[in-house]
Amino acid sequence: MAQRDMRGGNYAAELEAPEVYRLRRRNLAERIGGGTIVMWGAGDDRGYGDVGTFRQSSAFFYLTGVELPNAIMVIRPAEDLDALFLPPRNPNVERWTGPKFGPGDEAATALGFDEVLSSDPTEIVLDSRRRPVPGFEGRLQGWLADERAVLWTEYPAVASASVLPPTHRFIAELRNRLPSFEVRDLSEHLTAMRLVKSDGEIALMRKAIAASMDGQRAAAGAIAPGVGEASVDGAVFATFRAHGAEGLAFPSIVGCGYNATTLHYDQNVGTCIDGELVVVDIGARYGYYCGDLTRTFPVNGRFNDRQRRIYDLVLEAHDRVAEAIKPGIRIFDLRKTAYEVMESSDLRDAGGETLGQYFIHGLGHFLGLDAHDPGSEEALLVPGNVITNEPGIYIPEEALGVRIENDFLVTSTGSENLSAELPTAAAEIEEMMRG
Repeated sequence: MAQRDMRGGNYAAELEAPEVYRLRRRNLAERIGGGTIVMWGAGDDRGYGDVGTFRQSSAFFYLTGVELPNAIMVIRPAEDLDALFLPPRNPNVERWTGPKFGPGDEAATALGFDEVLSSDPTEIVLDSRRRPVPGFEGRLQGWLADERAVLWTEYPAVASASVLPPTHRFIAELRNRLPSFEVRDLSEHLTAMRLVKSDGEIALMRKAIAASMDGQRAAAGAIAPGVGEASVDGAVFATFRAHGAEGLAFPSIVGCGYNATTLHYDQNVGTCIDGELVVVDIGARYGYYCGDLTRTFPVNGRFNDRQRRIYDLVLEAHDRVAEAIKPGIRIFDLRKTAYEVMESSDLRDAGGETLGQYFIHGLGHFLGLDAHDPGSEEALLVPGNVITNEPGIYIPEEALGVRIENDFLVTSTGSENLSAELPTAAAEIEEMMRG
């Protein structure tokens, strides 16, 4: 791991070395064989007074490790060219934002690219051989002028031509000048690469998950009758930041009572009511990688009989799935395992029906640079995948929701629970709340 220097402004403690990202770019180039690969990073349109921090798009970060806004990556396999295009530096802006890399040899060396050139469409710059060359758009038109030219980028199908993403709009305008080039979508290749985590990625995920586990411990200590959901949310976030995490993997969910039955409840404006349960679904983001853990807590520190029996049923489903995670199985199959556990229980709702109907979501998802990493629940798991295991039961009529979630690394022989240090048994949850 390399210490972060001047790559951006999100303040994670560590990133992988530039050579790691360069190797990923080389692997991608080998996958496609030829053509021109172009990836556009996230823009930053915040004006004076706007809040929030810049976050690079996940796929772009995966290939570059670059956090700077409005960056463009180009790979030309035939020329063995590995280039980054950045906006020219602006000293006046940097007085507000802090120093940023711009075009030049310093950035190329620090970020691991052959060249870092200007993205300004009108600017003429010097390449590594000190030759005058046009900026990004001028060079791209030259690369695509051949009638057999192929442009590879993230280019998924869109539902409506009237609402095009920025990449689609740029390419549409480019076709007005160069109508003959072919566009191919990189998404399938990028998904396949991102799903199998390297040792360095797993190390960063362990840090994100460690922060997430401590966030759950902080939640357990904050929950009490009369405490606001927002206060619990705040205790979680403070713990994440104390760990050096740059922020949230997703908006935290702290839902008490009926709110616990709403899957993506994230308003966190209610109050913890004595006798009810609180679902806390949280994740820290560290070095751009995500944790994602859920625990369910009794507000007064003790499960009543009904709550405990349903909690134990969800835990049984979770544990049965944990035993089944291995290469060659699908997340879709794992959901069936959890559902069968719930359906075979003698527990019933008020109408005498089994509880499987109250498990209303998938078993889990892939985890990585995004809380929901790309990848289908129909895909066969392979070593290096990281998935969540999060069965739940949600009964609105009883204002009762229970979810238990841990993060699992698929290994050659089965799986490793990356969050195993955080208790799951009902008695352990009660003990955690007592401190």
